Amino acid sequence: MKRYILILCLSVALLVLNGIGLEESIDLAKQNNRNLLIAKEEVEKAKNTYYDVRSNLLPQVVLQGGYELSRTHLPDSALPQPMSFVPGLPYHDDTYQDPSYLNDVYLGTVLENVVNNMIPTTPKDAASVALQLKMTQVLFLGGKLINGIKVVDRYRSIQRLNYEVAEQKLVLETTELFYQCLLAEKLAQVQAQGLETANRHLGRVEDFFGEGMVSEFDLLRARLEVAKLQPQVLQAQNNYQLALSAFRRHLGSEDEELKPEGEFVLPPEWEISLEEAIATGKQDRTELELANIATQVAEITYNAERGNYLPNVALEADYSLYTAANDFSIARDDFGSRYSIGIGIQIPIFTGFSNTSKRKHAKSSYLQAKLQERDYEDLIALEIKQNWQNHHHALENHELQAENIRMAERSLELAQVRYDSQVGIQLDVFDAQITLSGIRLQYLQSVYEIIINQLRLQKSIGIKI
Repeated sequence: MKRYILILCLSVALLVLNGIGLEESIDLAKQNNRNLLIAKEEVEKAKNTYYDVRSNLLPQVVLQGGYELSRTHLPDSALPQPMSFVPGLPYHDDTYQDPSYLNDVYLGTVLENVVNNMIPTTPKDAASVALQLKMTQVLFLGGKLINGIKVVDRYRSIQRLNYEVAEQKLVLETTELFYQCLLAEKLAQVQAQGLETANRHLGRVEDFFGEGMVSEFDLLRARLEVAKLQPQVLQAQNNYQLALSAFRRHLGSEDEELKPEGEFVLPPEWEISLEEAIATGKQDRTELELANIATQVAEITYNAERGNYLPNVALEADYSLYTAANDFSIARDDFGSRYSIGIGIQIPIFTGFSNTSKRKHAKSSYLQAKLQERDYEDLIALEIKQNWQNHHHALENHELQAENIRMAERSLELAQVRYDSQVGIQLDVFDAQITLSGIRLQYLQSVYEIIINQLRLQKSIGIKI
């Protein structure tokens, strides 16, 4: 006995551990959904693109330099013999006392040194150092830079809003799959209850048959009704397992025991008029904000193209430090320097009408974006109206199904009493059982429709779900 109690406790604990609520399901889907993760990275990319473009407003400073050592070995054919001019001067006994001769010797010696110093030597060593600091500052680009920053800022907003749209879509899909699993479980339970009711009726018929109160035909009809319900129960259980598989795949979970756990009940009552819903949707719907930003981007692009006729002005300045030496050692006095500063101007004179075509193209895109924005407003208003009508239809249908299920339960009770009293026929009991099972299924479906249609309506008017 203790063993059975322990097994039962472990089974209940395992069920609790593997159960997952709606909020946990949404969090898990956000962590594992690839489309949402991609949208999140797009937000980061857009943010960094904005900072990249905005950095062009600041001075661009570049430091570059180099240090080089070289040794050159010349071929013998490139090395002429040293020159000597003194031996070729006229010579006589009184030469060393002749001032003109001494002067010629002096000049010849100097010329020899000059010419011989011009003859390359091998190996030849050289060292050089160069360092430059350069700064570029944009002064005026005809508004293109400012408009470019505005565009990437809007692009950053678009990616952020796209992430919110993807997130809300994921929340709705997760909620739908969560309640589809609960609905499939409830439908399987209803089918099982129908089979249990048919088995109880079969038990009564078997008792009556044993007492000779009913015919064999009635017994066969009761057994056939049970046999007919068994495949429906198996199909309902299979549908439940398929719903669980789709739910786990959506969450990105490989846990085969994971199942949604929650109450399949009506949400808190929530009412809103159609006019108020449309007005709220036009004010808070994220997609309309996206369309408005797209119109702003088109307008900014048009303004930027209009500025293509204006000049581009930039300031440039640089400071250079350099040196060169005939050997590998560099001394302090080997360094020289240079600096410069200037302003560059570029004015488009004639571009083959390219700028005019770009401006007209941007204007058409701007007008197109304005038309699309108004079209989105009409489509969203239509979507809100459709979801509002579906929600109210689901509420009315639920009220009808709640009343029908009470009447069907009472009808089955009366049919069973009439049959037990030998007043009614077995067919009445079968009809009442089938009717009750069908209405129970419709009732559960109406609860699901209220839950989902209310969420869809809230999402369509811009309420965060």
